[in-house]
Amino acid sequence: MSPLLRRAIIAVFAVAVIASVLAWRFLSAAGFFTDIRAEVPAECRAIASVPGPEDIQIDRERGLAFVSAFDRRAAMAGHEATRGGIYVIDLKAPQAEWALRPVTANEPADFKPHGISLHVGAGGERRLFVVNHAAKGEAVEIFDVAPDGLLTHVKTVADPLFVSLNDVVAVGPDAFYATNDHGSKGLGGRLSDLVLLRNANVVYYDGASAHAAADRLLFANGINVSPDGKTLYVSEMLGAALHIYTRDPATGALTSRDYARLGTGLDNIDVEPDGALLIAAHPHLIAFLKHAGDPKALSPSQVVRVEPGAGQGGKAGTIYLNRGEEISGSSVAAGFDDMMLIGNVFDPKILACKQSKELKAF
Repeated sequence: MSPLLRRAIIAVFAVAVIASVLAWRFLSAAGFFTDIRAEVPAECRAIASVPGPEDIQIDRERGLAFVSAFDRRAAMAGHEATRGGIYVIDLKAPQAEWALRPVTANEPADFKPHGISLHVGAGGERRLFVVNHAAKGEAVEIFDVAPDGLLTHVKTVADPLFVSLNDVVAVGPDAFYATNDHGSKGLGGRLSDLVLLRNANVVYYDGASAHAAADRLLFANGINVSPDGKTLYVSEMLGAALHIYTRDPATGALTSRDYARLGTGLDNIDVEPDGALLIAAHPHLIAFLKHAGDPKALSPSQVVRVEPGAGQGGKAGTIYLNRGEEISGSSVAAGFDDMMLIGNVFDPKILACKQSKELKAF
C-alpha cells in the first residue's frame, strides 16, 4: 500500500469517526434515545386558538392571559405576508367561557411575534414587550397596555446584537433582556446546532443601548426573572439545562450562579408568585422537527416545575407529560392559581389544565 493511499484511508476513517461522534452527540441532545415510559396526566380542557400560540404571559392582578401567536407553518410554506397577533384570555370569566380575543395594534405592519413579557410599573402602568421577526431585522416591540388589554404601539427597539431573538423579559419600562438562540441565522444556525456550538447569548438593553450580558449558551430559549428581580433564569433547548444568574438591578450585570441539567429540551419559563418556575419542554426534539413539517406527526409535550431553594439548592420534576395526542410541541406553561395554560409552537390549540405540585421523575 502506497503512503498516499494509507494517508487517504486514515483521513477517511478520521472523518467517519468525527462525523459519528458529532451525530451521536446531536441525537443524544435532541432526545433521540429518550424513551417515554409513562405519561404524567393532568385534568385538561382544550381552548380553540389561532395557529401557533407559542408564548403566554399572565397579568395575575387583572386576570388576563396575553397570548403571542403566529402561523409558522404558513410562513414556512412561503406565505411571507402572514401577520401574527397578540390575544388575551379573560381568566376572570368562567373557565367554560375562556377564549382568545384579539388585542393586536395596527403597527408594526410586519409583525411576526415570538416571546413576550409584561412589565407592571410602580403606578400600575403596563407595557408588553414582544420579540418580532420582521423581514427588515430582529426587533423588540414595546406596547402600552390598556385596562382591557388593548395594545398601543410605543416603539421598536432594534440593534445589531439582535441576531436570532427568541424570548424577552422586561425589567423596566424601556429595559429588557433577550435571548439569541443562535449566533447566526439560516444555514450557519443549522450547522451550529448539528455540532452543538455554544454561540447563543443573552443581550441586555438598558433603555438606550444594548450589550451582551451572558454568552456560551447552547440554543438559549426562555428567559425570566425572579419576583424580586435579583435572579435571572435562562433555559437551553439543546443544552437541556437551566442557567441561573445573579442580577444587579442597578447595572443589569449578570453573574453566573448555578446550572441545572434537566435532561429535556427546555422552552419558555413562567415564574409563579411563590418563585417556582414552570418550564415547557420538548423531550424528543427529533419528533418536534418532524411535527414542524407534518401536523400529523406527534411531538411529546412536557411541563417541568422547578422550586429554587436557598443557595444552590432546589427541586425539579415533571408535572405534565404527554406523548403528543393531547397537545404536540408544548412551548409554554403559564400558571394562574391552581390552573396552567399550555401553549404550543404550531397547532391551533391551548390547553387549560389543573396544575399539580407533585414532582415526578422523568
